[in-house]
Amino acid sequence: MRKFSFSLTVLLGLLLARGAGAEAVLEGVRVADTQLVNGTTVTLNGVGLRTATFVKVKVYVMALYLETPDRNASAIIDSTEAARIELHMMRDVGAKDMRKAWTEGFENNYKGSADLSAELETLKSATNDLADGDIMAFDFYGATVTVHHNGKTTATIEGAELRRALMSVWLGDKPPNEGLKKGVLGVDG
Repeated sequence: MRKFSFSLTVLLGLLLARGAGAEAVLEGVRVADTQLVNGTTVTLNGVGLRTATFVKVKVYVMALYLETPDRNASAIIDSTEAARIELHMMRDVGAKDMRKAWTEGFENNYKGSADLSAELETLKSATNDLADGDIMAFDFYGATVTVHHNGKTTATIEGAELRRALMSVWLGDKPPNEGLKKGVLGVDG
């Protein structure tokens, strides 16, 4: 009984510590458990690693924050609740390459019929060269997407379909890599 009581005390202590501002760490990148989006607290849903090429070059660690944590990709894509995506860069990536990735991500994953060419162009123009250690973030609130680079707002774009398309880039049928999607959904391999 004494051993059980000690174990329960340790477990409760760990759970309380995790809830009191703890953070997640992936590949040495630390992300907070919560963020604030337009006055609404969003909670870390999961983290994943974006790799590229057959040699699995580490590009960024992605953190997905949701107002209501969820494991269902379709439900997250269709949600209108507050959310945040952070891309913690692990290498330099030029704006041209990121802009190309937005186009490919939309083409591969957006299932809607809306013409998002104007919104996509605004997103591309809000995308700068990214250096190792930079953070590109997207705040989703209602039908608004706000783009940030290292804490500075680079664009605010209106449109529920843009929100769905952008979420689909990582959570759709053809994400950049499957491990990234599973990580941000918080599901095991």
